[in-house]
Amino acid sequence: MILQKLADTTFNYRRAVTFQSRKPAALIQTAGERRPGMKALIVDGERHAREAVIRFVEWERHGIGEVFEATDGGAARRMIREHRPELILADMTIPGMDGIDLLRWIKEELPSAKTILMSGYPDFRLVRRAMRAGGTDYLLKPIQETDIRNAVHRAVQLWKREADWRGQQGSLHIEINRLKPICWEKMFSQLIRHPEDHHRHLPDIRREFAAFGAMTACRCSVLSLEQIDASVRREFDKHHDLLFFALANVCNEILRRSRSGFAFRYWSSENEIVILHWQAPEQAEKIIRKINQCLHRTLGARFDFGIGTTKKFHHEVRHAYLEAKAALHQRYAKPAQDRVYVLEIVQDRSAMADIRNYIRTHYFTELSLQQLANRFHFSREYISRRFKQDFGVNLSDYLGDIRIDKAKQYLAHSSLKVSQIGEMVGYPDMKYFSKVFKNKTGCSPLSYRSALSRKEGNEMPHC
Repeated sequence: MILQKLADTTFNYRRAVTFQSRKPAALIQTAGERRPGMKALIVDGERHAREAVIRFVEWERHGIGEVFEATDGGAARRMIREHRPELILADMTIPGMDGIDLLRWIKEELPSAKTILMSGYPDFRLVRRAMRAGGTDYLLKPIQETDIRNAVHRAVQLWKREADWRGQQGSLHIEINRLKPICWEKMFSQLIRHPEDHHRHLPDIRREFAAFGAMTACRCSVLSLEQIDASVRREFDKHHDLLFFALANVCNEILRRSRSGFAFRYWSSENEIVILHWQAPEQAEKIIRKINQCLHRTLGARFDFGIGTTKKFHHEVRHAYLEAKAALHQRYAKPAQDRVYVLEIVQDRSAMADIRNYIRTHYFTELSLQQLANRFHFSREYISRRFKQDFGVNLSDYLGDIRIDKAKQYLAHSSLKVSQIGEMVGYPDMKYFSKVFKNKTGCSPLSYRSALSRKEGNEMPHC
């Protein structure tokens, strides 16, 4: 082993000794990883004591490529900050700082370092204090060669085991962070689909998103990929998942800044990203427009967003989602320039008016008298009788009229298939949809669309 002493520099607090390794580069081997050579620091006010430590220890054998020296506490702290040594050998009575204080400082500044204490005083209380302050070993002066070699070996082995553990924990942390978005996607998707099972997910959601406060109310937005610009479609033609990833990232970056909500891919739909707004839900429209502007700058295109009204979280989160879907349906009748659609509710304070508004915004779902009775806490008979009294039409006829009116709009202003239109207005069975449409209009959906293309001026189409 050859020692090459470096000349003293202007930094009088430091002497460095570099060991020439038999290998081109000194590396230490830990589980599954090779790291650059370790560093050691000797802190002692007596030069002969430092040189004895340097002479006794087989540094290269332990993968230590550099050994530095410090003569007092201030120099030691500067060296530790600059070189981050893995191993520190320090005298308990160094000038300028008590050894215990240095240990405590090392525990805060560089907790991974292993520290061996040296002292000329065989005081058990001092040993105990040193160990409690973070010391790895305690040696009595004068230092014996066997003792110092064994202590360094134990300290290096301990550091390597902990380095392996930190590496494993780091890999685990990376894997957890990679899987976390998928976990939240699943959890929120289930919350929308099955809000009655909220007890399974709500504690985890409240714990993870504690920054959002009480989370008593929410507003929902839906980003739809059903109608995207041709340029985006071409670019992500074979990378659909990458497009979802990019869109969710942009949304969450803006939402994170304002701590206002969370965006996730909705597992029950192939073409939707759902955003839940908890903080300041009245600002949802402003935030969504900001997101769309950012998407336009990033991807060169805007996307369709539907925004519902404020609902109770978590009990009404599914209704909030359905309202956002209803808002999206407006794009077929009246396309918006900024592609952001906000649900409009006709304000009326009566209970029947609330039911009528609910039907207007949820006409495309499977609505029944029993569902309305459960939601509004009236009997089916009362709702049926009172609705007819207030509005002069049976509830079922009113629902059917809304659905068919919407279907007419889609037939007139879109190229969607008849089966798609039927499902969008609440008739998933195409045959049943055609039957109801013919009963209401006198012709089938296809005949109605054909008649629209033949009509002149403002006259009504004739099948």
